[in-house]
Amino acid sequence: MTDENIYAVANIKGDISSPNLSGIAYFRPFKDGCMVEVEVSNLPGYEPYLLFPIHIHDGKNCDISSSGLFDNVKGHYNPTLKNHPYHAGDMPILFSNNGYAYLKFYTTRFKVYDIINKLVIIHESLNDENAKTFGKKIGCGKIIKYSI
Repeated sequence: MTDENIYAVANIKGDISSPNLSGIAYFRPFKDGCMVEVEVSNLPGYEPYLLFPIHIHDGKNCDISSSGLFDNVKGHYNPTLKNHPYHAGDMPILFSNNGYAYLKFYTTRFKVYDIINKLVIIHESLNDENAKTFGKKIGCGKIIKYSI
């Protein structure tokens, strides 16, 4: 099996505050990096256009704590120890259209095999698109490998 045959997927679920949030993220090899495609529905909020940060985290599971939160997802995937927004796991913001968001982009910050068993995390919406900190983790999906 070659690196070109390694694909990955993450099924995203919501926490206690966003129980209907659901989505899927696909990761496939492309050129010298990775093509990422994310589709999410039932993002919270009543405004028509909200911004939701999405990242890859170093955690290993999306277990919900007794308080209904994703408490054990660790920090952003950042093997080169760069400052935000240059972490390898930093992704473009999800732009919610009345709770639905679709995002597709290409990155050379990681290859598919780098992120297997890591987590896709969606944070609560931003009030300021230039924010350097991120709110509560409202969505989580474990990145699972599959081969074609």
